[in-house]
Amino acid sequence: MNLKTDLSSKKQELLQELGISVEDRNYTKDEIKTFTNTIGDYIFSKSTKNGDIGKATAKYGDLMNILIRNEK
Repeated sequence: MNLKTDLSSKKQELLQELGISVEDRNYTKDEIKTFTNTIGDYIFSKSTKNGDIGKATAKYGDLMNILIRNEK
């Protein structure tokens, strides 16, 4: 998977918000799995009391699903 060509600019921006550099190259399945874990860790670091987990899931969930499909 090439993050630069396979993802929309909005999804690339979401990755960059989490500190993931988006380069024009093919990423390995292990690298993609690391990105998926980074997103998951970010989501679950949020508070459940004020709904931040839900907001983060809504924001990053689609991107995470795309990466999960490409890590296999």
